[in-house]
Amino acid sequence: MKRTVKENREFISAYRKGAKVVTPWFVFYVKENSCGYNKLGITVSKDIGKAHDRNRAKRIIREAYRLSLGKDIAQGHNIIVVARGRIGTAPFDKVCSSMKYCAEKTGLSVKTTDTDDGRA
Repeated sequence: MKRTVKENREFISAYRKGAKVVTPWFVFYVKENSCGYNKLGITVSKDIGKAHDRNRAKRIIREAYRLSLGKDIAQGHNIIVVARGRIGTAPFDKVCSSMKYCAEKTGLSVKTTDTDDGRA
């Protein structure tokens, strides 16, 4: 099962009521959902370019999400990523680091605590 946001009302709800972080390559929206898992929604307008440019932007965002966040974030959210004009020329590592930054700013990052703090 592909965990994607499909319904227009879910996109609109995230735009209006969700947390928002803006980067040079995309705008990141997060809104809680009633599912027990995260759903990813990607929006790429025609301003980005022709169809092959828009598809490339979606692939870049999807892969950055998979590698940067994947299972290491809190579950139960709709995550909407709106591509901006410079995503096609952005270095992939910068897109990944921006994705991590957005997750931290919106409170999605799950901090792993080290149980071995040196105490006896």
